[in-house]
Amino acid sequence: MSIKFTKLSAILVIATIASLFSIEAKAEMKPLDRAFEDAYFKKGKNAFMQSSILGQANSIFGFTGFADQHISADGKAVDNIYKQGMKAQSATGMRMVTRDLVNPYDTSLRETPSYNAIE
Repeated sequence: MSIKFTKLSAILVIATIASLFSIEAKAEMKPLDRAFEDAYFKKGKNAFMQSSILGQANSIFGFTGFADQHISADGKAVDNIYKQGMKAQSATGMRMVTRDLVNPYDTSLRETPSYNAIE
């Protein structure tokens, strides 16, 4: 049983057209998440952009800077976004209280008398 070429080509054409109209599903991102992502990919771009011919030429010749410079600039941008987020969080004036993680032990170091004597 062989598939005729016309049936196979029809399937391939339909699959190609369907892939052209596919919708990329992305999770709803909060503004801070989006800011982190934009800062992370500001200079260094993602792997798909760097695998193009222009991206590879840029990696070799450093038209917009070399990879280590991009990583450094992106790291500084992410750090600035983090600092802004922490400043905004601490500016509310309310103390954040979170639940402790589950502890598999019966006691903690702070409860032992020898630990309190060190302080």
